[in-house]
Amino acid sequence: AFRAALEERTRDRVPLAWAGTQNNLGVALQALGEREGSAARLTEAVQAFRAALEERTRDLAPLDWAMSYGNQGVALRDLARRRGDLAMAKQALEQIIAAEAEMRAGGHLPFADYYAGQIPAAEALVAELG
Repeated sequence: AFRAALEERTRDRVPLAWAGTQNNLGVALQALGEREGSAARLTEAVQAFRAALEERTRDLAPLDWAMSYGNQGVALRDLARRRGDLAMAKQALEQIIAAEAEMRAGGHLPFADYYAGQIPAAEALVAELG
């Protein structure tokens, strides 16, 4: 459904809506990747979040940026776990921490708490792989 929406919500016509749809596509792909145990789906999720971040910049939309950046961090953490990739796990941890801080600074406490809850698993993965 999100891919179909991207045919209507094009980057040229509505760039921030397109980015939001890319973010939502990433969330769906990440959930599928976890459910299916699929590194390919997680990779697709990371790519969708990367696309969202092309428009959801920190300067233009800091809270939207934090959401996509943090979501990408969580997907990277899950992918790093599957691949045993320490560098990716470290990047994931950095992104999740940055997203949590931006959300907290912006007063979006439920999202800040969500990312704060993701940090221990990311730290544990870095420790395990390191």
